[in-house]
Amino acid sequence: MSLDDPFEKIAWLRPPQLGGWEYLVAHRSRHLWTVYHETYALCAGVQLWGQSWRYRGRTHTRLSPGMMLMEPGELHRTLAMPNGAQFKVAQILPAAVANAAGELGMSGVVHLCRAQTDDPELTAAVWRLGEMAERGTVETLEAQTLQAVVLRHLLSHAERPPRSAEGGDEPAAMERAREYLRTHVLAQITLDELATVAGIGRFRLLRAFQRRFGVPPHTYHNQLRVERARAMLRKGMTPAVVSAEMGFCDQSHFTRHFKKILGVTPGEYVRG
Repeated sequence: MSLDDPFEKIAWLRPPQLGGWEYLVAHRSRHLWTVYHETYALCAGVQLWGQSWRYRGRTHTRLSPGMMLMEPGELHRTLAMPNGAQFKVAQILPAAVANAAGELGMSGVVHLCRAQTDDPELTAAVWRLGEMAERGTVETLEAQTLQAVVLRHLLSHAERPPRSAEGGDEPAAMERAREYLRTHVLAQITLDELATVAGIGRFRLLRAFQRRFGVPPHTYHNQLRVERARAMLRKGMTPAVVSAEMGFCDQSHFTRHFKKILGVTPGEYVRG
C-alpha cells in the first residue's frame, strides 16, 4: 500500500509536557511498516486482529487487543495489516526507562521478556496519552501520572522485573500531597513536585494516594478545580472567563472536565 494512501492519516507528535516522549498516531493505516527503533516503542491499537509482524527473528500475530513491545536497537517489519487499522505508538527514551528502573530498585539495562502483552492498564495508559497528544490538551500532572503507569507496567514485563514494594498508606505523606493540591488549585503541578512535597518516590506516591483517596492525584486536583469553577459560575462569571482563570487548556477542555464530574456543561449549569 502506498504511503500516499488518501484514506490514511499519520502524525508524529511531541508535546513538551511529555518530556521527550514522542507519539506516532495512525488512522485507517493499511500499508506495511518497516521501522528501526532507538527508543522503547509501545504500540496500542484497535482493529488489528490478524496483524502479523516480524521482530527479533520471530513472526508474531495479533489475536486480541493489546500492546506490541519493542526495545531500542531493534527493527520490526509488518507482514500483514488489516484494513483500516488504528494505532498509537509511544516512543520512550531509554534514559526515562532507566531512571524509572533505578527508582524501583532495578539495575542494569532493561530487557523485555516478551514482544506482545494483553496488559489492559498499560494499553489504556498508552492510548490515553496518545489521545491527549492528538487533541493538544496535555495537562502536566495527568500526563506524568499516565507516563508513570506506562513505565511501571512496562518494567513488569522486563526479564528481571522490580520486586513489589507496596509500602503503607503513608498517611502523613498523603496529607502533605493533598494539602499541596488544595493550596495550588490554579497551578500546573508536576508529579515530581508532588512527590517531593510528600517526601516519597513518584511510584509509591501514586499507589498510596489511590489507596487512600480512591483516585489518582490529577483526578483529585481536577475535582478541586471544577468545584472552584462552579463557585465562580454562580457569581456570574462566564464559562470562557472561568476556563481562562482556572488554567484549562481551552474552553472545550474545561467543558469536558466539568461535564465528566457534574454531568452537565458549564452553560447548562448556569442556565439551570
